[in-house]
Amino acid sequence: IQIKDNKIFLLFVVNIPYQKTELDSNLSVGVDLGIIVPACCALSEGAARLSIGDKESLLKQRLQMQNRRKRLQRHLKITTGGKGRNKKLKALNGLEAKEKHFVQTYNHLLSHQIVKFAKHHRAGCIKLELLEGFGEDEKNKFFLRNWSYFQLQTMIGYKAEREGIKVTYIDPYHTSQTCAVCGHYEQGQRETQAEFICKNSDCTNKGTDGMNFKINADYNAALNIAKSSKF
Repeated sequence: IQIKDNKIFLLFVVNIPYQKTELDSNLSVGVDLGIIVPACCALSEGAARLSIGDKESLLKQRLQMQNRRKRLQRHLKITTGGKGRNKKLKALNGLEAKEKHFVQTYNHLLSHQIVKFAKHHRAGCIKLELLEGFGEDEKNKFFLRNWSYFQLQTMIGYKAEREGIKVTYIDPYHTSQTCAVCGHYEQGQRETQAEFICKNSDCTNKGTDGMNFKINADYNAALNIAKSSKF
């Protein structure tokens, strides 16, 4: 029993039985993490794909919280002391806690959907990019401007383990600039953040007019990750 803010909570543990899914160890799900689409999933075989989240809803929440923080910080600069300053500091700390909760909740949603997609298609492995350049301090913070990818990957890891799905990390080098159909790499193939077109004239990904198809850039990257063996 826990008492918090004049409320009484009963905390208890339940054992929820579930039916274990037979997984295909040769089938992988590649996950591309981004800003336009927070997470895009693709199977190493077949056309199944899943895009989770969108830029607009994410940025709306970010900008609202960031603007509120800036206003509070400006007011704190002109408040010398006393109850007024303490009240504003309390509000600022409360907003920081709300930001952390928002990021954590959003990452729980993304990780749940990714593992659910892999389980539904009986994929035995989820492949993620090894994102380097993060120190320990950055890993344990919640960023709104720079998304908390490390926290998301951690959540995917333990949720996948619960389902018997293996999580591996691959080299992210050129995954967004390489054609997932023919394997051709060339700078500038990702024409925009949303579109990818292979510049290999011999690529089999062509239309009836002989021109190469434009495909979703996030899906192309996720497919490269799913097929990658550069662990």
